[in-house]
Amino acid sequence: MRPNFLPVVIFLMVCISHASAQRRPVDYVNPLIGTAPITDKQYLGNNPAPGEELYSGTVNPCAMVPDPAWYLCVGPVTGFDGAYHVRGSGYRFDDATIMGFTQMNGEYSDENRLLFMPTIGPVKTSPGDRADPASGYRSAKDTQSEKASAGYYSVLLTTYGIKVELTATAHCGFHRYTFPRSQQANILIDLANSRPAISNASVSVIDKHTVEGFQTSGTNTVFFRAEFNKDFSSSGTWENGILAKESSEVSGTLAGLYVTFNTSAKEQILVKVGTSTISLADAAANLKKEIPPGDGFGAIREQSRTLWSQILDRTVVEGGFEGDRTNFYTAVYRMAAGPKYSWFPFYDANGMLLARGEDWVSQRVASKERFWGWHWGGGYWGPGNVSSLVGLYKMGIHTIDLKTPYQDLRNQALNGGGAAGAAYRQYGYIPADSGVKDYVNRSIGLSLDDRALSELANLTGNQSDSQFFLKRSQSYKTLYNPSLGFFAPRRADGSWILPLDPVEPHAEDIYREGNAWNYLWFNTGDIPGLIDLLGGPHNFAAKLDTFFTTDYSPRVPLRDLTGVIGLYFHGNEQYRHIPYLYDYVGQPWKTQALVRRIQKELYRPIPAGLCGMDDFGDLEGWYVTSALGYIQVDLASEYYQIGSPLFPKVTVKLQGQHPGTFTIRANHVSGVNKYIQSAVLNGRPLNASHFRQTDMVPGGSLVFEMGPEPNFSWGAKDF
Repeated sequence: MRPNFLPVVIFLMVCISHASAQRRPVDYVNPLIGTAPITDKQYLGNNPAPGEELYSGTVNPCAMVPDPAWYLCVGPVTGFDGAYHVRGSGYRFDDATIMGFTQMNGEYSDENRLLFMPTIGPVKTSPGDRADPASGYRSAKDTQSEKASAGYYSVLLTTYGIKVELTATAHCGFHRYTFPRSQQANILIDLANSRPAISNASVSVIDKHTVEGFQTSGTNTVFFRAEFNKDFSSSGTWENGILAKESSEVSGTLAGLYVTFNTSAKEQILVKVGTSTISLADAAANLKKEIPPGDGFGAIREQSRTLWSQILDRTVVEGGFEGDRTNFYTAVYRMAAGPKYSWFPFYDANGMLLARGEDWVSQRVASKERFWGWHWGGGYWGPGNVSSLVGLYKMGIHTIDLKTPYQDLRNQALNGGGAAGAAYRQYGYIPADSGVKDYVNRSIGLSLDDRALSELANLTGNQSDSQFFLKRSQSYKTLYNPSLGFFAPRRADGSWILPLDPVEPHAEDIYREGNAWNYLWFNTGDIPGLIDLLGGPHNFAAKLDTFFTTDYSPRVPLRDLTGVIGLYFHGNEQYRHIPYLYDYVGQPWKTQALVRRIQKELYRPIPAGLCGMDDFGDLEGWYVTSALGYIQVDLASEYYQIGSPLFPKVTVKLQGQHPGTFTIRANHVSGVNKYIQSAVLNGRPLNASHFRQTDMVPGGSLVFEMGPEPNFSWGAKDF
């Protein structure tokens, strides 16, 4: 008689379905996403440049908690060699070997400090290089076993047979090394192999299970105290590659220390590393406070998961593909990673409101230091944080004190900005012969800041200032060359610099990391004015069509310009609003198609899953709200532009003065059903392709009906 497996199959299917349904948001986070470069040629724009590697997300899969101290993020390092931006995180998934584990991994800031490495056998004092790993203490890794999650990282070092696990608190790293049987199981502390370049370092043995020291780079010193759960059998130091057995102290720029254990098979050696930028005593105090003697590795790992869950649980997505949920929660994780988040002036603030809540955002803005200095004229891009300040206030965060930053920003706008600001105030644009780099995009960016500053002046009751800055904000138009149809360089005497190839990219001269085509759409503060400048809605839409369908074939590749669709570069942060511009000219179905294509093609739940540098969560932050169905194009506006929602249901837990839940539904959404047929906002039909943050009220909802073909009537009225 043939056995009947049907009940077993049904039982297993039910179990698998139940297990999937029980997964929590924190379970979807995969920090390995973005650690390898995307290799699809159609998205690379002729990259890489000769002699360089392809961009990855330049992220590190390190273990961290929300709002860590400085750059504390405990993770793997595979190599610092190569281009600064490309290798800044110190780690690439596609590297075959690992040279150690640092306590700080600052994405592309090169901030990789305090390197620890477990080994077996004779002590080596150099990691060796990637081309010849056997020349040093490097180890091959088992890529299949390499894992990362919220607050946790693990890998098997196959050269030594050592399993490495890492977790963290705000100021402390926690390492767990599972060794094979050995009479020479080592843990190296290499204070020379960190970035940036070390100017001084020192490490000392305090007792048989404790070492402490410091590492200085420039004026920045990091102190540390490392405690082991087992007495080491021997120890020693090295300087300039020369070993000194039984030495208990060493100082210098090429210094290191090792401790050695006798280990049984699968014995776990725990290393708790407290850090501080103040003193050795403070590092010890942080360690005692955050990892008490009774707390084991598992408890600290679970504590980290709990902290992340408090953020991730605020937005609950249901349905859709598992890979999309992985992309979404990993994006929230990266975006909400605390002080590392840099408040780029192109960022959608709603993502931070979703993840961190009104109180956290208010405190962030109130801190001038942590909100980019309330900056007017933000460096080489041009715009600073004026738009974000205005937009957050319009979104209903009225606890923000506008008067203090307004006076500071007004002074900056009238007197600051260095040579770029002075030239802009004199000519209305930055002349090409003024000695300032990135002069076209900076000119447009300063005009954008003036537009936002005009609104800020109005909000603070300074009407005459408001009119002054509004008028000055129109100066960006002086760089528009109607014969070319682009913003182009001019000299101080007003003459144009021609010819200009609008496709060819520039790194740091006419445009910053872009070309004339991409900077045509840069001024999000005056989109109606830009539409008029380009000849009205019909011509504006036609130019967008050309932009997204013309092949990009530059003579010289530029590493920053990846994620290519036509002439559009999703991989660089100042352009990501452009797919939503069709909303402003009555063709939102084109936005819906483009946004869905980007969601599916340029975000993937694998190491090679990001099309460019993540920029402290900026690239992944775009995905957060776009997956919900919208994004903020003009950061000084209270409006969100609608794209294509990705999930059947999302429950947003609102924070702040009016807590509750807001629900977003996309009925019948699927890979094919990407077009909005109709929408209902809080019980009333929504026929516009935008809504306000203040519409997200407790008990409210935004419901989309989705279909496979565009509805040319929905949202077709001009903005």
